[in-house]
Amino acid sequence: MKIRKISVKNFRGIKELEWCLPTEDIFCLIGKGDSTKSSILEAIRYVFYPQWNLHFSDSDFYMCNVEESIVIEVSIGELVEEFCSLTKYGHCLRGWDAKKLVLHAEPDDHLERILTVRLTVSKDLEPKWQVVSDSKPEGIDFKTVDRNKVSVGLIGAYSEKQLSWANGTALAKLTEAQSLNELLAKTSRTARSSLDADRAFTLKNFDAAAVKSQEVAKELGVPVHDAYKAHLDINSINLKVGGLALHDGEIPLRQLGLGSRRMLLCGIQKMGLEDGHVTLFDEVEFGLEPYRITRLIKHVRDDRRGQYFLTTHSPIVLREFTVRELYIVHNKAGMVQIISAADESLKEHEVQGKIRLNAEAFLAKKIVVCEGATEVGFLRGFDDHQIELGKDSFAYYGVELLDAKGGAKVKALAKALKSLCYDVSVLADADAPDQFSPADEAELIELEIPVVVWSEKQSLEERAIQDLPWSAIQASLKLAQTEFAFPVRDHVLARLTVKMELDKSTDNWVDSANLRKAIGIAAKKSEWFKSMSKGDLWFKAIAPAWKTAEFAKKDLAIKLNKFWAWVEHV
Repeated sequence: MKIRKISVKNFRGIKELEWCLPTEDIFCLIGKGDSTKSSILEAIRYVFYPQWNLHFSDSDFYMCNVEESIVIEVSIGELVEEFCSLTKYGHCLRGWDAKKLVLHAEPDDHLERILTVRLTVSKDLEPKWQVVSDSKPEGIDFKTVDRNKVSVGLIGAYSEKQLSWANGTALAKLTEAQSLNELLAKTSRTARSSLDADRAFTLKNFDAAAVKSQEVAKELGVPVHDAYKAHLDINSINLKVGGLALHDGEIPLRQLGLGSRRMLLCGIQKMGLEDGHVTLFDEVEFGLEPYRITRLIKHVRDDRRGQYFLTTHSPIVLREFTVRELYIVHNKAGMVQIISAADESLKEHEVQGKIRLNAEAFLAKKIVVCEGATEVGFLRGFDDHQIELGKDSFAYYGVELLDAKGGAKVKALAKALKSLCYDVSVLADADAPDQFSPADEAELIELEIPVVVWSEKQSLEERAIQDLPWSAIQASLKLAQTEFAFPVRDHVLARLTVKMELDKSTDNWVDSANLRKAIGIAAKKSEWFKSMSKGDLWFKAIAPAWKTAEFAKKDLAIKLNKFWAWVEHV
């Protein structure tokens, strides 16, 4: 059985979600942290929870508001015939249009037969499972044994239980034809017999205490039918189904590393369930090296009977999946939206290649598309500067800095990210209109993508040298010369439009418009700060300029402050 539609209301961080699924078997949910990816997996698991004693608390309700009930509905297709019987849930069958992703009240010949299972939790915290339809809105109770037959399993951070024969585990389903309770009862009786056979040696002191207890009993008039002795109480031994666990020799496999346990569980889930399964894999990369991530994803793809819902925060995982398998989760004030990276409207943006080249960006909330490494490093330094002033960091606002690796790539990358509903901003140079033109800027602004370009058609280096106080320019020169080992004087002399003498020591250079222009061009053309680390150090060298009132009126400061307002806007 496989899931076709999911609807969630008032569950944890989800106020409302409605997701119609295409006919696929792999759904990898990506996006920034706290976008409720894990909660979506938990919602699916709870609807098909294989036991009756599922516990809820007030914190499971959206904003802890227990006046609004939790309502989770999951529609499943590829039904087993048993579920379609009129003696079961046949009266609640509905139709699913796989092409249009539309749910119909009644099943028709051209539609897939599906059942909608609803889990409701009111403020009494008692879960109620029902199969519902338009014709039976009051629903039919969805029994525990039938929830178990859907075979939904979660592989999370704590999965030791799944390596035992506890109720609802894949191992238990592999052996459900045999009575495990009878087996364990027999084991308890065997333990009693074994202990009794060696009583004279192992229980000598315990039996001596039992004899004394018998004497006291007789003195107090307590009847003794045979003779007191030490023995195992079968009820106290308490061997449960969960006590029977998978071992490697004498070592329980729950002691394996986290990654190994999770890979093994995934394999067991695939191996043992003839009618298929739904596997929920939270943070698939946990505990796994890159080569094992690759192997695990291949294993998932090879499984034709299972349906997989995965979450990840790993760029490695993103690069392994195709766009057809990736779904971006956005959460704005509890309203959750899930967008397929393979949506037809996105074909022109070539999303697949952009994800593989810029995987980290697709895990953020806000993305700044920077023309190059200099801009990325410069903004990192700006971020540290703002933190020193007591402001929150890029990380706090979910901001990722993305190197577009050239002005010609900025527009397409920004448009693709915007089409996937990310908050996007652009930081680019204005000195190469053949790479990033005023028309490109206007097009992005029309799409509500803020663009930072420098006035007078200048690059970042040129604009900064024009606007900074002379002391900050001297700090820049010293950084390029002493830290990065550039022949600064030679570079600047080569760029002077009006020739002049320059002292070997940059400390003795005198401020002038001619010299500023030459320094700006030299910094750009000779790539003094062209790397993330160099751009970062450059900003740190010039950061004191932000304390001067005069600099605050310059183009560089004005536009960076405006950019920061976008960062802080929620």
